[in-house]
Amino acid sequence: MYSVCKICKGKTLMPFKKIGLIIAILACVSRGETSRETGLIVSGESRNDLVGLESFDKNKPAREQSDFAGANLLTLNLQNANAKSAKIEGSVDFWLLTGAYAEAYRRIDSTSSLIIPGLSSVFIADVRKLYASLFLPFADVSIGRQIISFGQGMVFSPIDVFSSVNILDLTLRRSGSDVARLRVPFGDLAGIDAIAKLTAKSREEAAAIKGYAHVAGFDVAGIGMYQGAQHQAITGITFKGDMVAGVYGELVEHWKQAGQRSFTGILGADYSIENTWYFTGEYLYNEKPETNDTAAQLSILQTTIPLLHHHYGFLMTRYKINDLMNISASAIVDISGKSGVATLQYFYNILQNADVVVYAQYYRSSSEGMLPLPFDQATYGLRVEVAF
Repeated sequence: MYSVCKICKGKTLMPFKKIGLIIAILACVSRGETSRETGLIVSGESRNDLVGLESFDKNKPAREQSDFAGANLLTLNLQNANAKSAKIEGSVDFWLLTGAYAEAYRRIDSTSSLIIPGLSSVFIADVRKLYASLFLPFADVSIGRQIISFGQGMVFSPIDVFSSVNILDLTLRRSGSDVARLRVPFGDLAGIDAIAKLTAKSREEAAAIKGYAHVAGFDVAGIGMYQGAQHQAITGITFKGDMVAGVYGELVEHWKQAGQRSFTGILGADYSIENTWYFTGEYLYNEKPETNDTAAQLSILQTTIPLLHHHYGFLMTRYKINDLMNISASAIVDISGKSGVATLQYFYNILQNADVVVYAQYYRSSSEGMLPLPFDQATYGLRVEVAF
């Protein structure tokens, strides 16, 4: 744990570029004094991937279908030490992509805050969270970029218009949204949650209100929202509880212009056996498939994939070898489009705060599927993670 020293306190700072400002803040970080009521608490993670890529293009010889990539990530998390009545929180990802990952990232549009291209690499600074919260006697108010999980789905969540999941990421990282949020509790298990997206473009506006409670052993919520990008209103119900296995779901009705209506729903379950075997599964049904007018964006950082077909599925199995090691396998599938991604990984907590992950992923392509790639692809990699 770290806290900010007093070096910068009371001084007028000259303007810095984004990266320079971050370096200046970090220069004031020192060990100790964790009991202080002022300053910042800094934590984070370093993640380094060495990756081989394989393509399965029938029109090319085998020697031309292998490639190399690297992904180096430094995540810095910041929070004020005294967060009893007010909180500021930030999380910034610093990426250095090399090889094929750098080339792939150059080809797509990005929403990251800072990009510095190089001859063989790309440096990206991506602000995932940066917001302030006030804990008032009657409500919690927060404004800024936050990671919002509005529904119950781990991978699929038709009720969540504020966040998306990167299905190519091993940890299924979620994106952040610039929102204003008001939470009014009626007790420990009931209340109202209202969110509005902060944007200057009316076609991208989104707002939602959720009332939630605990009923008969289930967490239930009723939600109403408007999504400007699709010009539609959305109403839905979410639930989560235990029935031998843990079960959860979302039942969503879309109300579009000209009186068009469509239903989307997910049903999920998780189950464990003797704290050794763990299983999670989700199924998504979309009543009215749509044509995808926007090409999917595929990269190691962000993956935007509209879920427009009839049927989708997710299944994950994990076996705990011991307290330090586990193996897992998962698949995210566009059943109707015959496309998806399968992942196999081995995790080892090799040292304190240090993990090693060996993994392989296979991407099943389809011209109209979830991964509209020209041909099947595979990756295999070694990851080293160090937390601080």
